[in-house]
Amino acid sequence: MDIDIRKATQSDIKDIKKLLSFYALDTEKVEKNLPEFIIAVKDGITVGCACLDVGDIVELRSIAILPSYRNRGTGSELVNVVLNRAAEITDTVYIRTTSPVFFEKKGAYRLENDEKKVIWKECDGCDKFDICKQVLMKFDLKLR
Repeated sequence: MDIDIRKATQSDIKDIKKLLSFYALDTEKVEKNLPEFIIAVKDGITVGCACLDVGDIVELRSIAILPSYRNRGTGSELVNVVLNRAAEITDTVYIRTTSPVFFEKKGAYRLENDEKKVIWKECDGCDKFDICKQVLMKFDLKLR
């Protein structure tokens, strides 16, 4: 499959938000994190996106692929590009995901759920913490 992966630009914000909204993912930080977003483009259509959120911790976030382009390697390629970028600045990348098996195949491992409260301030006070379906995972980039 001939997919172009590139850094996102201002003109990609609408497509990124549409992709993220499809999966009910947070769209509030797209503009703030735009320099760290990458997108996958096929025939002029944005078919996927991912972001490396560099803050107090380094987090792989906002990964989304159009349903008709899933299971074709696009998500794996986006993750590889983001992790290669992350390796330039850190040894550890965290992720909160509802698709842990995908990330285990990419080398991430699961952490205890209560660790979310330590790593993310918003998880500590969340009233939905006990029913949250997001699994906390970690990539050790020095082991890749």
